[in-house]
This record gives sequence, structure tokens and C-alpha cells, in this order.
Amino acid sequence: MKICFDNEVFWQQKFSGVASRYYFNLIKYLHYNEDIDLKVFASIYLNEKIEKLPKKILSGYRLKNRIPYTGKIFEQLNSVICKYQIKKFIPDIIHKTYYSNNLEKLNSKIILTVFDLWHEKNSDYKYMPKKYALNIADHILCPSQKTKKDLIEIYNVEKEKVTVTYFGIENFTNNQTSSDYDNLKKRYLLFVGSRGRYKNFINFIKAFSKSDMLKKDFFIICFGGGSFLSYEKKLFDELKISNRIIKSENDNDETLYNLYLKAYCLVYPSSHEGLGLPPLEAMSLGCPVISSNHEAILEGVGNASALFDPFDIDEIKSQLESTLYSKEKIDELIKNGNLQAKKFSWEKCAKETLEVYKKFK
Repeated sequence: MKICFDNEVFWQQKFSGVASRYYFNLIKYLHYNEDIDLKVFASIYLNEKIEKLPKKILSGYRLKNRIPYTGKIFEQLNSVICKYQIKKFIPDIIHKTYYSNNLEKLNSKIILTVFDLWHEKNSDYKYMPKKYALNIADHILCPSQKTKKDLIEIYNVEKEKVTVTYFGIENFTNNQTSSDYDNLKKRYLLFVGSRGRYKNFINFIKAFSKSDMLKKDFFIICFGGGSFLSYEKKLFDELKISNRIIKSENDNDETLYNLYLKAYCLVYPSSHEGLGLPPLEAMSLGCPVISSNHEAILEGVGNASALFDPFDIDEIKSQLESTLYSKEKIDELIKNGNLQAKKFSWEKCAKETLEVYKKFK
């Protein structure tokens, strides 16, 4: 079976966001199957993680940084290169990695992964960016039952056209432990990912700032999401917590691995997710999790997370205090988290995805 992935997500995400992490691991495990002729037509890409893929399946050239004012030019160039390579390869399956209208409907079957429906819900269904991609897709994958339900309701997709394949957990075993943040060991709360919009970082720090105990006993370390913006710094000052919030210097897997290992807990306040990978990654490394009670997140964390309403700042504060100052609760979260994390693997995700591909061979 000949399978290929297009370039789009690897141009969109320079670092390992959820989408590029998903595709990297999916491709890595599919590559182990000798019955598959696998190609990644990345064209000109920014993503660092796919550099670790075998050279025989990766076609493209990595641009280390975006060149100002050239985004549209590179997108058009990538589209031309990718279309040419796909037509020459003649794949049985094209796994489309993003929602643009750059991919034409050819004789190959098209598989699309939909991660979440936040943009549609946030715009009161006035912004429907996935319509073209969904129309040309022969089958759609979703990371949770909640996302599948949203997709069917919002885009009126037939349920038989959608399959849930749960994401896996990053294998951090090749990373080295370091002494970074040792002076803050067991004294910081970890926040992972972008901080804007539905990630709900602002409600988290407002809840933190209302607790004299938390401000006295804990720092907050933010991994990923770029440097703090001016409005964030201003808010930190207003809340008098600027000296308690730290941005990690590096945004690589080794840093993330060490932060998970040494954090007192991961706080994941997101109000909307497709599934939510950081809680599962944290659990797999013995880091307890306190998270929002969003339906898709619950599919991942099960009973292994302390929960709160992401829109209720007082409830976030109360849950943080009652959990962080209870050794019994923390120990239980660690134990349950370790068991919950074992239910998710990229190998399982790849096997289930391959079964979908086989239906269209």
C-alpha cells in the first residue's frame, strides 16, 4: 500500500505542537510496517521534529526560520511541489495534514484528521474553515468521541465517515535528565502549551493570585507558547505575581521531559480540547494532574485528574489548594495517572489508523 502525507502542518508548526507531534509519531510507527510504501512530501518545511524521520521517507528541505513577508510565496511554492510529488508517487492514500484547499481530489483516497472544532464554536459557526477539506475527504479521524460528536453536529458529517483513534503519549526515554530548575524542585506548577484563547491561562493565574498560600509556596513555569506578551506581563504586575511566573528558556522535548519529572503538578485549565496530550504525558512520568472538566479532556484523564470548572476562578483556586496541600490526594493522582497513561500509545494509534487505510485500499 502506498501512503503519503502532505507538507502543510510541517510548514505551519515549527516546534512540536499537538498536530505535528501526532503526525510525526503516526508516521514513525507506520514506517515499521514493511507492507507500506510511505512518503512525507514536506517540500520546504519549518518543523524541527520531522528531521528525526528516516531520510528515505522524508522529502523536503528545512528552512530554519520564516523569512519576513514571504509566507504566501512559500505556501504557493510548497503547494506546487507537493502536488507534483503526489502525482508522481500515485499513492493509494493521501493523509491530508491541514484544512486548506491546496490539495486537489485525485484518484487517491483522502484521509483527514480533525483535532477539534474550537474555531467553529468560538465564531458562532460563522467561520467554517474545514468545509473544503471535509468535502474531499473519504474518511475522517478524530482524537475523541467528543470531537467526533462536534464534527457530526457542526458539519453534518455522516457518523459512518468518522473514526476515533486516540492519540498516544510521547516516548521521552531517550531524553537526558538535567539539573535545570533543581532549585525549584517540588515547588513549581507546570503549564504546557500556548496560553491564549481557550487555553485559559489567564483564569489559571488569576486563581493562583487570589491564594496567599499558593503565592507563598509555589512558582509557575510555562513551557512553550512563545515569550510572554506585553499584556501578560502587565497582568502579572497588576496581580503582583511577576516574581512567581517563569518562562522556560528552551521549548524542546528534553526540557519538557525534565519539567514533567520535577513539577509538583501539571495544571491544565483549557476550556476546549480535541483530547489534550499534556495531561497524559505528565501522568506517564509520574507528574500529578489538575485539569478542567471539559468532556474531551475527561476522555483522556479519566478518574486520574483533580477537576475544576475552567470558567470558575474561585473553583480553580479551591481545587488547587485542596489538592496541592494533600499528600494523600497527590499520591492517589500519581498512582491513577500512571495506570491511565498506559491506555494510550502511538503504536495503538498507528495500528487503528492503518485499519482505516486498509478499508480504502
